[in-house]
Amino acid sequence: MSTSQLYHNQELKGIKYLRTKYASGKTIYYGTISASYIKCSKCNSTSVMRSGGVTRTFKLLPTGKRQNCLRLFIPRVVCNECGTVRQVTVPFAEGRKSYTRALARYVLCLCQFIPLKYVAELCGLSWDTVKQIHKEGLRRKFKRIKLKDVRQIAIDEVCIGRPRKFLTIVLDLDTGQVLHIGRGKGADALKGFWLRLSHSKAKIEAVCTDMASGYMSAVKQHLPEALLIIDHFHLVKYMNDKLTLLRRQLAREADDEGKELLKGMRWLLVTSRKKLENEKNPREADMAALDEALRENTPLYIAYYLKEELASLWSKQSKIEAESFLDSWLTKAEGSGVDILEKVAKWLIRVKSNILNWFDYQISSGKLESFNGKIRRLLKNTCGLRDQEYMFLRIQNLMYAKT
Repeated sequence: MSTSQLYHNQELKGIKYLRTKYASGKTIYYGTISASYIKCSKCNSTSVMRSGGVTRTFKLLPTGKRQNCLRLFIPRVVCNECGTVRQVTVPFAEGRKSYTRALARYVLCLCQFIPLKYVAELCGLSWDTVKQIHKEGLRRKFKRIKLKDVRQIAIDEVCIGRPRKFLTIVLDLDTGQVLHIGRGKGADALKGFWLRLSHSKAKIEAVCTDMASGYMSAVKQHLPEALLIIDHFHLVKYMNDKLTLLRRQLAREADDEGKELLKGMRWLLVTSRKKLENEKNPREADMAALDEALRENTPLYIAYYLKEELASLWSKQSKIEAESFLDSWLTKAEGSGVDILEKVAKWLIRVKSNILNWFDYQISSGKLESFNGKIRRLLKNTCGLRDQEYMFLRIQNLMYAKT
């Protein structure tokens, strides 16, 4: 091994190679700091006097599975210019770190593909050290998120564990960039985002949310000129939840025969009929059971077909046609005589304009729902992340993750 090889293979500049030792399955290189790098670490003056020093060991890039390290004597110098007494600056490592910058970059590269545990084993570092390297790298990467050019965003919450813990995610629908992560759900989780958004002077044109009143009121308050759009997936889910609630009510009131008839019907009720009929191998027995349950329960029959009818709203060709269709649907729901449907109609009348705004900006939070799935997989694979800052950085990096 030569000084040139250490420079090119390990990126060790400012080092003069002395010798190599092999011990305990490791390769240990010995070296000294080049004379040109012996200067004051404060004023950079070369007019210095030596005053002892210390020997430090630095982890280097591994060779396959074999660990490499550098044993280096670092002199302490007295500056004749400013009088400072300090160790000279090590040109290939940060501060008091026991690993080189080259190894840190290698760790960051590996963390894109494999878990931290295996990165630590390969590089001969502790798990905590690998985590700290990764955290510092992500902190630099996401130090500043530009909001000026953002035009369309989606807001939604994701459940991250039990008891019910939530994160609020704001996503740029054009780039897929995570713009904000807030603890909890509702308007309070978005406070920091509105402040950053106002400072950036971004001109948000459209915002897509679920039917949570907290998000909707916050958007109306802070982005009054933006078009608020209720995601159609969440609207269908809202109807499915109400249909499930109605089924449970009817089951509680029914006799034993009626209970048996409604038992196991939830999946068939919430799945669209078109999907059930278009399956490669439709189960005729299930379809027959569904039809029988609907015949025997008039309120469920009405709610089921109104749910199916509402799902066709987004196939309309224009906003005018869609508004006429929705008005007709709301009239049917209000006059259905089913208490749950009447309450649904009252709520949808209040947010009618936000539903129809989809025909002006045809965006949805589908991309964010997919991203939420990635967040859940991340937390499952890592068995949870206790460091909140690190968790937020890992979530932001999911957009760039290779695995």
